[in-house]
Amino acid sequence: MKIPKLDIRELFTSAVVVVVIIALLQYFGGLLVTAPGQIDPTGLAIIGILFVLISALIAIITANTSLPTPDWATGSDE
Repeated sequence: MKIPKLDIRELFTSAVVVVVIIALLQYFGGLLVTAPGQIDPTGLAIIGILFVLISALIAIITANTSLPTPDWATGSDE
């Protein structure tokens, strides 16, 4: 089983972007909360952790199959 070298900085940056966007949607639109103007920090933390874990899982699966490994998982080839 091959484990790719993950770009942790890229994964965490993507997770932060996702969490901030969901927090804004919660605050201004009431997404996943009872009313607009609220933010669920526990839910946001869970979403951030799941995002990183699922992204790493996708990278591991693609490294061990014929599917191409996404650039966001392993970073750029510079």
